[in-house]
Parts: sequence; C-alpha cells; structure tokens
Amino acid sequence: MADFTYAFEPRTEDLDVELKVEGALPAGLAGTFYAIGGGGCRVGDVPLNLLDAHGRVFAVSIDDGAPRLRARMVDTPLLRAERGARDVTKRRLFRNKPSRWSNLFDLDLANPAGHDIVPWGDVLVATNDPGFFALDPRTLETRGPTPLQPKKGATFGPMVRRDPECGRRVVFEVRPGLRDTLIVREIDDAFRVHEEHTYALPRGGSFFHDVAFSAGHYLVVQFGAVSVPKLLWGAERVADAVGFDPATTPVLHALPRGGGPAVTVPLPGGRTHFHFWNAFERDGELVVDMVGYDGKVGFERLVAEAGRIDGAEPTPRSATWRYVVDVKTKQVRAEKLIDMSAEAPAIRDDRRGRPYRYGWAPVPGGAGDEDDRGAFTWYHALARHDFEERTTDVWDAGPRRYTSPVAFVPERGAGAEDAGHVLAWIQDAESKAAHVAVFDASRVAAGPVARLTGAPLLGALSHVAFA
Repeated sequence: MADFTYAFEPRTEDLDVELKVEGALPAGLAGTFYAIGGGGCRVGDVPLNLLDAHGRVFAVSIDDGAPRLRARMVDTPLLRAERGARDVTKRRLFRNKPSRWSNLFDLDLANPAGHDIVPWGDVLVATNDPGFFALDPRTLETRGPTPLQPKKGATFGPMVRRDPECGRRVVFEVRPGLRDTLIVREIDDAFRVHEEHTYALPRGGSFFHDVAFSAGHYLVVQFGAVSVPKLLWGAERVADAVGFDPATTPVLHALPRGGGPAVTVPLPGGRTHFHFWNAFERDGELVVDMVGYDGKVGFERLVAEAGRIDGAEPTPRSATWRYVVDVKTKQVRAEKLIDMSAEAPAIRDDRRGRPYRYGWAPVPGGAGDEDDRGAFTWYHALARHDFEERTTDVWDAGPRRYTSPVAFVPERGAGAEDAGHVLAWIQDAESKAAHVAVFDASRVAAGPVARLTGAPLLGALSHVAFA
C-alpha cells in the first residue's frame, strides 16, 4: 500500500491517550493544541473526497501534567443519518446523492463540519460552508449548531479570522442571486453581532473561501464562478458547476468597513486563491498577500482511487503573491514574494490587518510516493518565511512523513514578532504513528525542540489552532 493512502483510511474512533515528551517542552507553553480533519472519509462502501468527509476533532492538552490526546467525531445530524443509511444522504461538493433526480434543485448541501476548528469564547467551533457546530473544548462533545447560522440556501465562509484591534471574529455569508449579496459580521465571544454590513456584488455565482481585513476594508477573493443552471439541474456534482476562467478570475472584493459600495478589482495572472496570509494598508494602498496556484485547482485526487473520476488532474504548484491595490483607481501591482509552494498559512494573530514580517506554513519538501505533489495533504516539510528579506527556512520531515498546518504560539511579553513556538502534527507512514512537533518559531530549520509521541495515525488534517 502506498504511503499517501493513509489519508483515506477511515478513522472514526474516540481517543484518550497519554503522550510522552521527548526533549524539553518550552517553559510557559501551556494550553490546548486543536486540529480537525476528515475522520469519516467513507460512508458505507462509498469513498468521500477529503473535503467532503465527516469532521473529527483532536485536542492535545499541554499543562503541568502529562500531555493527553483526545479525539472525537463531530456528532452532526448528517453523521448520524449516514451511519444509519450506510450511504450518502445529502449532496456534497464532490459527491451527489445516489438517486439522480433527488439532486434536482437541491441546494441543501451536506454539512460534515470538518473544515476549520476555532476556539470561540467558552466553546470550540467546527466550521463548514453550510454552518457551524459548537463543541465542548475539554470533552469535544458536540453541543449543537452555534447561535449564528446562514440563511437557507446561503453559505458561510468556513475560515474565521479574529481582528486583534476589537477582539471580534469576522464571518461572512453569501446569499446567491442574479447579483449575489455578501453580509459581513463582527461577532464577539458570546456570539453577539456588533457590526453587520451588506454588500451587493456585481454578479451572481460567487465562490469564496477565506476572509481578510485591513483597517478600512474586509477582503474576499473570488476564485471561480458557479453555473447556477448546472448546479440546479443536478446531473453533475457541485464541483462540476464551479468554473474557472483566467479571463474573469480571480477577482478581489474590497468591502469598506462601516458599509458602502463594494470595490471589485480583477487580479492579474489567472491564478487560483483560497487562503490569505494577511492584508494591511500602506501609503493609501491595500497590500494583500495570498497563496496563489498556477491555474485551476480541482482537488480531484483527494479521494481514494476507487472514488476518482477519469482524468483527475494533480494540483498545480503554488507560491506566495502580493497584490498592492489602489482602491480608487483599481490599479494593481503583483509580485511573487516567495517562489515556493505553501498552504494553510499562519501568522502571529496580533498582526492580522497590520504590517507584518513573518509567516509559517507546510511546504512540499522532498518527494515521497504521493501522486499529487501540489496538494498540501501530502506536504513533508515546514517553513518560516521572512517577507521583508524574502527568505525561507525549511525543515524537512522526510519522504515518508507528512506535516500538518501549524499553530503559532507567541512567548508571553515577547517583543520580537517571531518570538514563540510553532506546533504541528507529523504523521509517519513507516511507523504508523503520529506525534506533535514543537519548534522555536525563529529557528524552524533547526528542527523540533520537543516532540509529544505515542499517538496513532490521525488521517489528513485540515486546520489547527492553539488556545
């Protein structure tokens, strides 16, 4: 069996495992390292794309006692229904329901709650486009939907970003129409809405993923356009209704904080953008940093071979791009900051919306046996990027090990932007085990200063957080 197929093996069991510390944990590193991934990547005999898989949440507690790993599936109504039916019961991005005509006009998409994990007040939130679920941060028990949910037929952005200036989380909702409506909300720890602004977009069929902000704008980037007739007809998957046209995408929408008309700016290059590094304002212009892929990204190989469509294309390489935007004239200057593939980027949270220097991300590293080198599910290395010096330091785990996204934990009271530690899961296909690696954030290339060992393989991980 190929190493990379570890990601497709269904893992749904609860875990409560004491981990061993190798090396010395940094003084003052205390809290919980959370991760989320596709634990239920199969329904009965039906293989699911990792982006459609049922969510499984992991928590590693780091305090005065021995670190412990806990894991639990997100107990959604969808999970219970499909376990009973042993088949797909709701339409997904990469999988329709088995009955052809049941997909006709069906926009009530499945919510496997497996994309991102967000510490939020006194709960933990598992996100996905159709809505959010609240979990107990200690036991990981699912409490139910959060108080805030999208309107029927609408979607949320699955990435939630906290504004350090006001302490609130920025969430957007897209309501489809001939001209889509985008609603941005700023929400506090108790899920109270403090700011809500509605923006009319120039066309329908918008497809967004992440959100960023500067002092004066919220930012979303459209990487594709949905064909509504094709989506409603239901003969093909939702993913097949998402088109990519280099002549018309990507498009950046700069949305004035406080309300006002959306400013729509076409971006050059025909790249696909999902995740922001950061955005900020400088000398009257917007500076927007993103991961950009050289062409269309289909994620068609993020499923076991039995579930792949014919001709599934690998993921193109990516790089970190900076766009400097004059909002008044809509003029854009594009430059490649770092010519190295990366994904699921992390920065110091108190630099969001402000000028910054450093970022951390999983990167490809040396090649293993994976059949899609561009997909970050199978990256083997971690990097620290210095965006001022345009340099990158890389630590490579090796061709049979796979790295998760990272969480940055700042040192208390430290002045330097990169003073702190980054944590990542390392999954070892040879030993069939996983461990948490702890790095000095300023010296990632030196390798881990500590490891928390004794965990089984977890499966592919999507996003992580530390609280």
